Amino acid sequence: MNKKILISSSIIIILALYIIIANVKRSSDVPDLKKWEGTADEIIITRSGGTIQLLKKEGKWVVGDKAYPADAKAVNEMEKRFKEIHLTDLISTKGYYVKYDLTPDKYVEVIIKKNGAIFRKFKIGKKQSTNRHTFIRIDDRPDIYLAEGTFDLVLDKSPEDFRDKEILKIKPDSVSAFKVDYQGRYFAFSREVEKKSDVKDTGKKTEKRAPKPAEEKWICQGNETVALDKSRVEALLQSLDPLRALSFPEMHKETLTQGMCTVRIKAHQKDILITVYKKDEKYLVTTSESPYIFGVEKWNIEKFFITGLDDLKITAQ
Repeated sequence: MNKKILISSSIIIILALYIIIANVKRSSDVPDLKKWEGTADEIIITRSGGTIQLLKKEGKWVVGDKAYPADAKAVNEMEKRFKEIHLTDLISTKGYYVKYDLTPDKYVEVIIKKNGAIFRKFKIGKKQSTNRHTFIRIDDRPDIYLAEGTFDLVLDKSPEDFRDKEILKIKPDSVSAFKVDYQGRYFAFSREVEKKSDVKDTGKKTEKRAPKPAEEKWICQGNETVALDKSRVEALLQSLDPLRALSFPEMHKETLTQGMCTVRIKAHQKDILITVYKKDEKYLVTTSESPYIFGVEKWNIEKFFITGLDDLKITAQ
């Protein structure tokens, strides 16, 4: 019995030593990629279909030759992803690039720079079968490594994917008035404060009591007797918090026909104009806050296609 235990213990020890030695060997094969100091100011993404350049100008990220505003959150997430990259294994020192989609027609190359100096250069190949790791090359080294995680942030992307799609951000409680003109129907809404009496008539003598907090309500010009549901009106305005672009068609404003709906918002001490057009069964929008034409989600913009007040009225309980 003791002999069997001794043999079993010896096997366990040998296996443990093998695992330790294997791990030491593997760690020595995998380079230690230290985080770079500071933040990048240029990211270049190249694949067989073309190149995307992201630049930081005056503290803000832009994308492409026309320097469109870029989605800063997406760019920062991408920089963080590559800054914290973790290599787990050396796969090959002899190439075999086709097997791992690391040939020029397949890989995506990402170069990250600061003041013209290269922080990091990666060639991104295909994902491992488990979708938990990715095959990559570092700088211009021939070796193939396995990196933890995936890199969907840069794969199959176009310059438009990196554009800042948040066009407007207007909180409903910041809007003091708005007007909607849709298919010849015009509605002008304004926020008013209901005045509350601070005096109570008892029939004998006037008593003063603590003032009640002011309550706000929405009214529609010409329909002041219609009681509007504040939550319904502000649910309509919620479409602008934020108003996001779905796409950016390459066209000039002059090519658009007459708008089908206009919305004028008074908020943040200024007037904001939104004009909606319809083209090929899609809605395109322009706004005084942006020089670009952009597509929007149908369900979101159609909330402003008001033909009556029934959907905004207070309903009887």
